[in-house]
Amino acid sequence: MSARRSTIRPRTTNVGTIIGITLVLMMLGIQGFVMLFAGSLERYFKEQVRVELFMKRELKEADVLRLRKELDLQPWCAGTVLVTPEEAAEQMKQDLGEDFLELLGGVSPIDPNIQLSVRPAYAQPDSMKWIVEGLRKDARLHDVAYNAAVIENMQRNFRALTLGGLVVLALLLVVAVALINNTIRLAVHSQRFLIRTMHLVGATRWFIKRPFLLGGLWQGLIAAVLAVGGLAGLFWMARQHVPDLLAFTDAFSLALLFGGVLAVGLLIALLATWVAVGRYLRMDHEALHLS
Repeated sequence: MSARRSTIRPRTTNVGTIIGITLVLMMLGIQGFVMLFAGSLERYFKEQVRVELFMKRELKEADVLRLRKELDLQPWCAGTVLVTPEEAAEQMKQDLGEDFLELLGGVSPIDPNIQLSVRPAYAQPDSMKWIVEGLRKDARLHDVAYNAAVIENMQRNFRALTLGGLVVLALLLVVAVALINNTIRLAVHSQRFLIRTMHLVGATRWFIKRPFLLGGLWQGLIAAVLAVGGLAGLFWMARQHVPDLLAFTDAFSLALLFGGVLAVGLLIALLATWVAVGRYLRMDHEALHLS
């Protein structure tokens, strides 16, 4: 009966350790996904930044083509689209729901313009300011317009979101290390007399630690795989209810997230096992019984 209990106890301890590590890694993975989602969402909004370049009406077609070519060669330009007065008037007609050109004798009052897309790296308040100031000096342009307030608010909000996410992620990582360390230390605690006996008969520290490290590494691997599977299942279920949830996160980012969860699980399990076994190796006989 006692032999059976001694067999069941390590198995129960191992299962409890794996479940504990899995839950902690899933929490870290969810917070990591939030960080990735925020970064992808920021990049998406920055890709939507547009600058409207209103050209002078007397500008010839060759000059317009030359201007677009010059803009396309700029490092901050992601692309240009030419909008004629007629196209702009048609778009405004659709937005207003009525034909306002009839009141103006069929002549569009809107100047021809170029919709300039800015690269995400330059969609910053300071960068946009000097880009627009340089464009306004171009004699071929009548006016240059962009929404500066939106870019400033976007920059401020995403910066606050990133800093807040990093703080939460750091706190979760500290909690994860503490929980996993305590879980593995409790698992090693049941084997403390075996560790002491092996030490007394002359076994080296590495010889004693090796099976525990392999066991801890195996537990960390199983827990990490379960956590990755759980996260994939959660993301799949969430996508069924919110189809656009993963729209701003690519496959590479998700692979990076899952790889990070796997690496953290293995690393923390290995380090926690190393510290726990070393602790009992350093204890004397009386302290071992009191621990």
